[in-house]
Amino acid sequence: MTTTAATKPAGQQITDEVASWPGVTAGTGRRGEFGFRVGRREIGHLHGDRSAHFSFPKEIWRDLFAQGRVVHHPVFPGKEGPAARRIENEDDVRDVIALLRLNYDRVIERYGAPAGTFEPVVPIPGLYASAPAPLPFAPSLHTRAFLLARDRGNVLVYSVPGLESAAAAIEELGGVSRHYLNHGHEAMFASDGIGAPVFVHADERDTVAGQVHVRGTFSRRHTLDDDLEIIPTPGHTAGATALLWDSGEHRVLFTGDTIYLDQGEWVEALLESSDRSAYIESLELMRELDFDVLVPWAASAGGPFHAVTGKADARRRIDLILARLRSA
Repeated sequence: MTTTAATKPAGQQITDEVASWPGVTAGTGRRGEFGFRVGRREIGHLHGDRSAHFSFPKEIWRDLFAQGRVVHHPVFPGKEGPAARRIENEDDVRDVIALLRLNYDRVIERYGAPAGTFEPVVPIPGLYASAPAPLPFAPSLHTRAFLLARDRGNVLVYSVPGLESAAAAIEELGGVSRHYLNHGHEAMFASDGIGAPVFVHADERDTVAGQVHVRGTFSRRHTLDDDLEIIPTPGHTAGATALLWDSGEHRVLFTGDTIYLDQGEWVEALLESSDRSAYIESLELMRELDFDVLVPWAASAGGPFHAVTGKADARRRIDLILARLRSA
């Protein structure tokens, strides 16, 4: 493809557009290809200014192949899925961008946008939240990870899809000394790319260790540095764990899925695999804790993702949950 002084090379035109999409990172891979990723998932890559390579689900590949938009990947001749596209003119540039967008939209729809950045949570100084990420198996619920800015080392709570894409933002906030997961369901989104040691309840270790290295486990209630209390709250899962952080201005309770927000209402996540009796005991424990902000892992899309509360209000809301669990 020829260029003029007013026209950028094909690869640069494509990169300028694709790298501007939220959550996309671009860079040279191990084999010299220039790839585009959303979190850990590649949406395609370039070989100079002459060709682009992709991978699509077979049904989508067949449609694109029939339309003449892609051909077989040179390394996988005759195989459906891997695809290639020559870049010879401006129309090719536009269609390569469109093909990359097709993969980008698929990733975002299934896994949600990567965390990318952490934003301050108002009105809790020192607390930062990642961008909301839909749960793949429950897209009406959005999850967030939270960074606690602490003098004795920042702590990261929860894991979400694409969290590794926020590594730079985490470093800008001073890095993370420890990463706590509330329960094993978060393991599907955990990544060693954050570079922080991961801690979980001993009953969640096997589940989490299959995805990410576990630095340490615990089984009893204890306190880290006098400001962060780790409180096992079994029920939703065997090793579900709440964290209670004294920020100096607020006492923030991280409940994972034991209590989450449904359009602002406090609700439970009782699964077939959950232990109802243990769940009730954990809620009774939470009912007596002194906290004024509740921060779950998940909340309804578009609704509040944390709740400012008080002792009487928190007890009333937890009592409603307990009534449902006891009567079911």
